[in-house]
Amino acid sequence: LVLAAQWILYESFTCYAPLVTIIYWALLYPTQTAVLDTLVDWWMGISMHAFNMVLMLFEVLVAARCPLKWTHFATIITIMGLYLGLVYFMVGVYDFYVYPFFEPRYFGGFIAIMCLLIINVVAVIWTILLIVHRLRDTLYPRWIMRGNQTAAAVAA
Repeated sequence: LVLAAQWILYESFTCYAPLVTIIYWALLYPTQTAVLDTLVDWWMGISMHAFNMVLMLFEVLVAARCPLKWTHFATIITIMGLYLGLVYFMVGVYDFYVYPFFEPRYFGGFIAIMCLLIINVVAVIWTILLIVHRLRDTLYPRWIMRGNQTAAAVAA
């Protein structure tokens, strides 16, 4: 159960961090130029919506060793679908826009299409992450061996 929680948290973070970064800088940031007048507001935008991408890259490339498997893909898409279903429900039932780009003035009445587009972007991000993990896992042992051989040669 602990390992299942670990991989779901790891894959959620590594998959959704690029999505948050893309959505914020492409859709939300251009509409908030008047809000980001102070240095503190600018730093809040950077630290919340860009620094998570930096942490994700560090986690994927250096720190983590959680394996990604094709069977995990359905879980990640299901979680995103449930989340977007909740967002769509809030718009439809309560007329509350969790994100401003779900308002009709941005995309008209195409909120459901926007949700499907976001799910497709998650699928692309997850596939890219799977490829990066496979490359990292095949190259990383070679780097360790080179480092150990170099350290052994220096010690001798």
